[in-house]
Amino acid sequence: MERKKVLFVCARHGARSRMAEAIVKKIAFGRIEAYSSCFDPWKISQLTIDVMREMGIELPAESPKPIYKRYKERDIFDYVIFLCYNVSKEQCPLFKRTIDILFARKAKTVIWSIPDSTKLSGPEEKRKVGARKIRDKIKSKVVSFLSQIGIGAMAA
Repeated sequence: MERKKVLFVCARHGARSRMAEAIVKKIAFGRIEAYSSCFDPWKISQLTIDVMREMGIELPAESPKPIYKRYKERDIFDYVIFLCYNVSKEQCPLFKRTIDILFARKAKTVIWSIPDSTKLSGPEEKRKVGARKIRDKIKSKVVSFLSQIGIGAMAA
């Protein structure tokens, strides 16, 4: 049986999509192929890298591949999960329509409301607490998603 392919997409630099991809790879043990992409490539913040390291995941600082490059390369996915946030009510529908146009031929699309860690403010420890909440929310969503498609998550 062919493994399903999932693409996680961020509107911004790709930190949330990278986190989701890495969590899938850690807890699904190759039973699904996970990829990440973004619309606005830029380096992943050290804060994001640090909170992922806390759960034993080394995240690269580079942005994932831009969404349009994946489309140009004719990548095909079974699921495209967009990690946006409620505050971008104007942007999320636009990006979802773009994803639908690019990948809806085959992919089921889903939107998860995940805050952007670049919007965290305050002292470092406060931002770290916020980034951990984002990480944990992504992990919870990933575990639920894997369960919904019949792939139980293994301990991470």
